[in-house]
Amino acid sequence: MIDFNHVTLEYPVTRTLALEDLTMQVARGEFIYLVGHSGAGKSSFMNLVLKRALPTRGEVRIAGEPLSRYRGRRTPLLRRRIGTVFQDNLLLHHLNAYDNVAFSLRVIGVPQREWPQRVTTALRTVGLEHKKQALPLQLSLGEQQRVAIARAIVSNPPLLLADEPTGNLDHENSREVLKILQNVNLRGTTVVVATHARELVETFRHRTLTLRKGRLVRDDPDGGYSL
Repeated sequence: MIDFNHVTLEYPVTRTLALEDLTMQVARGEFIYLVGHSGAGKSSFMNLVLKRALPTRGEVRIAGEPLSRYRGRRTPLLRRRIGTVFQDNLLLHHLNAYDNVAFSLRVIGVPQREWPQRVTTALRTVGLEHKKQALPLQLSLGEQQRVAIARAIVSNPPLLLADEPTGNLDHENSREVLKILQNVNLRGTTVVVATHARELVETFRHRTLTLRKGRLVRDDPDGGYSL
């Protein structure tokens, strides 16, 4: 699903080496943790997959196709195939939970007649079908993040990127979000989670990639947090 071949990313303005000679693969259907201190390269990895940044050297492939082939109008098509969840849930606060999730379908051009079933299924997946009329400010932070996950999966993307999805949550809500992401993965979606949450990585074990100063220093198929 994701293939990095000797990828280096340097930001020219600051001369910052974000990733250096990174070679790794994520197979279709895997659940991967990406761990490392701040500045290790986790967000840069995500930006490359989403083509928000271009590698200085090397090649990135998604589902076997080089990202260099995604140009112009094809770049949005790539991003429509990737669900994204961030630490800040980025919900639209004037829209209720249902409409926040449906907004994702509107953006990618799904016919409106399909929205009710898709949105209801996504909200049911995260356990919030009963709160579909609630505005974000009427939801807890944990519930807001679950709506954000529903928004990310409503289009049934083959790949889900979660960048610090539990960063603003307490212990209980963090565990709930991880369980939901695991359930999404069990349905066939490839999931990549960038996180600092040692307890979650140790408890919900999956293959773990450790970055340090832009380099891959550990690839543990059995999981576990080690910096």
